[in-house]
Amino acid sequence: MVLDPHRTPHLKKAIDRVVQAGDVVCDIGAGLGLLTFFALSAGAKHVYSMDCDRESLGVALQQAKKFDIKRHITFFEGHSSDFDIKQKADVIICETIGSAAFDENILATLHDAKRRLLKRDGKIIPATIELWGAPATFVMPKKTNQMIETELIHTKDLFCRPIRLASVRTKNRFETGIHIVKTFVVKKTGKLCGMALWPRIEWAKGIITDASPLKPETHWKQCILPIPIRHVKVKEKIRFELIIRPDSTNEAEQTEILWKLYVV
Repeated sequence: MVLDPHRTPHLKKAIDRVVQAGDVVCDIGAGLGLLTFFALSAGAKHVYSMDCDRESLGVALQQAKKFDIKRHITFFEGHSSDFDIKQKADVIICETIGSAAFDENILATLHDAKRRLLKRDGKIIPATIELWGAPATFVMPKKTNQMIETELIHTKDLFCRPIRLASVRTKNRFETGIHIVKTFVVKKTGKLCGMALWPRIEWAKGIITDASPLKPETHWKQCILPIPIRHVKVKEKIRFELIIRPDSTNEAEQTEILWKLYVV
């Protein structure tokens, strides 16, 4: 992920544009701390660097000490919903984006963080999160009720042109989950195995990472939502329904994903 040429350089460019000298920044899901270090390089006065992964934060802490910047960083092991700050942030960076865009609970995370951690006129990276997809054929997994992440789908595997299924502008008000109902018209005959999904992210205006199978491969690749195989013909209509929302058993960290795909 760190070495993805279609993700990391774009994130750095967005951070350099959005973060101003003297800003306070929250880096949610900081991992190894790379985006925290980018924010400091862009001029941030202080960064609150948060992650649930102790090992990753340990590596970030070692690097902060090595380069003598630890005094500018507050590390927090845990979910951002359990963290509070006296001085609200000018910028939130949150790259908890999965191969189905919203499957790492980014909407619930940002919904809480905007309310508690960000200034009223604060900025958020990413600026826009989109979910795209199309019905597809692929090598079927053993189970047809589980999402399969980071699968590589090719253009020839799609039954029609992809469409945008959902779009969230993070500066605007949004819900903590999404509910999508879309209809596709089949353009070729074949074995329908499920839906292929992927994110398209605008980190800042005009700075975009697109995980589409029509674009160069990213670390996200695509994800698939399988169904029992059925044969489809040209001009048949396929109805797709998708719900992605916080899991009621652990709303802060777990996501529930439900889907249906059937011929109308």
